[in-house]
Amino acid sequence: MKICSWNINSVRVRVNALDSLIENYNPDIILLQEIKCENNQFNEFYENSEYNAIVTGQKGRHGVATLVNKKINFTKIEINSKIMNKEARICGVSLGKLSIFNVYVPNGNPPEIIEKYEFKLQWLDELSKMVERYISNYQDIIVAGDFNVLEHENDVKDFKNWNLDALGKIETRKLFRKILSKGMCNVVRIFDKPGENYSYWDYQKACWERNYGLLIDHFLVSPFVLQNTNNISFKKEFRDFEKPSDHIPVMINLEI
Repeated sequence: MKICSWNINSVRVRVNALDSLIENYNPDIILLQEIKCENNQFNEFYENSEYNAIVTGQKGRHGVATLVNKKINFTKIEINSKIMNKEARICGVSLGKLSIFNVYVPNGNPPEIIEKYEFKLQWLDELSKMVERYISNYQDIIVAGDFNVLEHENDVKDFKNWNLDALGKIETRKLFRKILSKGMCNVVRIFDKPGENYSYWDYQKACWERNYGLLIDHFLVSPFVLQNTNNISFKKEFRDFEKPSDHIPVMINLEI
């Protein structure tokens, strides 16, 4: 099973790129973040007969969508959290023994605006509680998407310039690690050294051209899923497309 996560940064703008992802890699499940459209608009911009779509949309901003190959049986998971449902940032699917959550964690910047940063911290704390419920019941779980967290100091070339940013502040990183402490593993840490791969390059200051990137897109998995994970890959060619997203697709391959 191939599962791909991608902050597409507007599905209406990048339909061709999504088609290219499917044509070249044929993921079984695609987790899209920042689709920037309402639920009923998603199929207006993208409809592929090979996939069913679970969409949590919002007009003009945020939004997540999970595409599941029609050969796979699944049910939608309802998210029972006022904080997490305040904005369109999470959706979940159950494949029987395996639950998969697609997340777009609040950015939180600028942290000087207290309510913005506090919302990010509250959101991450709610995610930690949700993960704990699954792990404590011995359920297999994947949480993947755009976490807007620089977990490791080498996930950007000059972390000293980010340690007061909402992505790098110690409170943010502690909450991310709190999620891991529930029994989850960040897949990239098993296969790659910190600093070997980035998932995001800003459009400004020639960040892509000089490879000034950040690793903020992650796959967090429970122990059984990790045991059956063969690899993780970063599809950097998508950042070189015409009108690219500022993020690239990240994919794991499972023996499940």
